[in-house]
Amino acid sequence: MKDEYYKPSEIRHTAEQNRWLLCNVLFRDTWPSDHMQTGYSGGKGHTVGHHAPYETIRMVIGELNARLRLCGTAGLYLEYLTIIDYGDKDYLLQRLAGYHNTTPGEVHYMAKMAMRYCCGRKRKRVTFEKFCSYTKSRDNRRRKNDNK
Repeated sequence: MKDEYYKPSEIRHTAEQNRWLLCNVLFRDTWPSDHMQTGYSGGKGHTVGHHAPYETIRMVIGELNARLRLCGTAGLYLEYLTIIDYGDKDYLLQRLAGYHNTTPGEVHYMAKMAMRYCCGRKRKRVTFEKFCSYTKSRDNRRRKNDNK
């Protein structure tokens, strides 16, 4: 099975792509290689659009950073929980909850909401707080309808 890999032109800010960007591209200056051995070495490569390769990386990461920043603390939760590859997720949730004087369940919920807010081809037009209140009420209505 092929490892997950996305080209800059394939980024549509789905949840999987955002997780991959956070883990593989966020603090780098170059786009990661897809590790395919083609036998081709050197030469001028095909570029998408009229941007230099480093500009494309900065634009993709800049967009993700802007979306995370709009989420406030929840964006920080998402970034922290995604980047740190630690086996015990409950421990990380408890640590974050301790630092921010909240519960681990609330940290997990806010990170999940931040991911939902960051997904999509375009940025959301509503604030993160309005998005959360609307989504929470919509999810509660769905749960009530499922229990009937």
